[in-house]
Amino acid sequence: MTQGADLLPAGAVPVEPDRPRPWRTAYADGIAFVGRAMLAGLVCGALVGGVGGRLAMFVLRLTSSDAVRGMDTDDGFTIGVVTFATFFLIVSGAFVGAMGGLLYLVVRGWFPPRGRPVMFGLVGAALGGALFINPDGVDFTVVGPHWLAVALFVLLPAVYGVALSLLAERLLRPGGWQRSRWRWLAALPLASLLIIGPLALTLLVVIALIIGANRSARVARLWRSPSLIWLGRGLIAVILGTSGVQLARDVVAVL
Repeated sequence: MTQGADLLPAGAVPVEPDRPRPWRTAYADGIAFVGRAMLAGLVCGALVGGVGGRLAMFVLRLTSSDAVRGMDTDDGFTIGVVTFATFFLIVSGAFVGAMGGLLYLVVRGWFPPRGRPVMFGLVGAALGGALFINPDGVDFTVVGPHWLAVALFVLLPAVYGVALSLLAERLLRPGGWQRSRWRWLAALPLASLLIIGPLALTLLVVIALIIGANRSARVARLWRSPSLIWLGRGLIAVILGTSGVQLARDVVAVL
């Protein structure tokens, strides 16, 4: 059984069908698996979304007139001024990135292994571009050139998607960490869910239920079944199509 193709790991040692592993082993492996995907998203979100987003605004300040200096962006950050808000941007990027790690864990099995970075990069570009580009916002009406602003805020989520896929696949690769006594430390990224309040409890319960149900790898086998794979690919196609249309409309409006 190949762990890299599963929604959740079947364990360091293959198990016989319908023969569940001990609860402690199941949750240790499952939490480590989820935590490493979230860790990959957290790192990429902080670097690409947080630091990269701030650098993008710095570039746009240099290419815009001096009148934009001191103006607030759509997200409440002051153009040309480094404040505590910059740190908040990096933290926010890390949190959103960690959520992206969870999303990647769900959809990774729907993509061919070699095509995962490209496909998730496209998902990032479509969803991120449609979310960030606002034809009526300061970021795309005052700063310029407009084509550069559009390019940067489509490129950043695309780079995040590619980087997340590459790092996550490396971290999710089977290795000695599965038997390490420190594997429970992978639960730390899950603590970031507490930021979202009551919804965190619901999400944590869902994750715990899935891990428990996967003690005998049933969830993993079901998730990689041909019918669900094609259903998932169809869902991704719909998301890419609708987000792509919205992104195209916003780009035309900005330019």
